[in-house]
Amino acid sequence: MTTLRAVLLAGGQSSRMGMRKELLRLPSDEPVFIQKISLIHKAVPESDRVYLSLRNRAALQELLEFNEVQKLPEDRLLLKSRSGPLHVQVLYDHDDAKFPEHDDIGPASGLLRAQQQDPTCNWLIVACDYPLLTADALRKLREGPAGVVTCFHNEEGYSEPLLAIWTPEALSALGRNVRQGILGPSSVIRQLNSTLVAPESNEWLMNVNTREDWDRIVTIKTKQIDM
Repeated sequence: MTTLRAVLLAGGQSSRMGMRKELLRLPSDEPVFIQKISLIHKAVPESDRVYLSLRNRAALQELLEFNEVQKLPEDRLLLKSRSGPLHVQVLYDHDDAKFPEHDDIGPASGLLRAQQQDPTCNWLIVACDYPLLTADALRKLREGPAGVVTCFHNEEGYSEPLLAIWTPEALSALGRNVRQGILGPSSVIRQLNSTLVAPESNEWLMNVNTREDWDRIVTIKTKQIDM
């Protein structure tokens, strides 16, 4: 059986939000990136660590300002979460220390960096854009029929390539596309034998891009806490 590893993508600039989405705090006071890594760990308990993909080394500094984050050697972190300690390996989409010249190719950077880390495994890709995502949602991706890419589709029928399981074949296809100037991960889903999964709850796929979006999420999460 092919090994499954998991990576949280947090390399976006979040220009419409005005700050990095993974640094927002939920009504429970837990930062989004810690809550997401905790969910991933619950869904992939056999893995000894969760990978965190950041834009570059400078992006790590803001994470280190959180009391819940302890820096370890070799780009590793130890996080304090409500579910216990979490071991994290940091990856950098653009490692300026090693590759001072690079192109900005959007979210494909994080996927290809994960492939570079381990080209033989399947990768569970989770973007930090889904604040109402649950561990059950990630388990549903794992338990359903597998495609070259296995991902959710939203109400409009569009795929969610950044909430998906990518095989080595799919990541190699993404790399070929990027070299040809086709940067969108969705193109691979259309090209290959992919499996689209219907979410049990549309809330799983609720996306946040603006402060107004985030305010709606806070209202929903606050009601969940009060129930």
